[in-house]
Amino acid sequence: MTKSELKQYLLDNRDDKEALKELKSRPKQNVITIPANIDTVKQEEILKQAISNIEGN
Repeated sequence: MTKSELKQYLLDNRDDKEALKELKSRPKQNVITIPANIDTVKQEEILKQAISNIEGN
């Protein structure tokens, strides 16, 4: 089931907790994940690299 189909299913079946759990577990597009347990210098490097990748596309 595609993400769009799953969203539509959830609109029609709002009590289906398993379907909601599945939707939440799927990767999100255009999201930059930066671990909080690393130092801020490394976090900044990750963010700059992600921005560079976006600008390069």
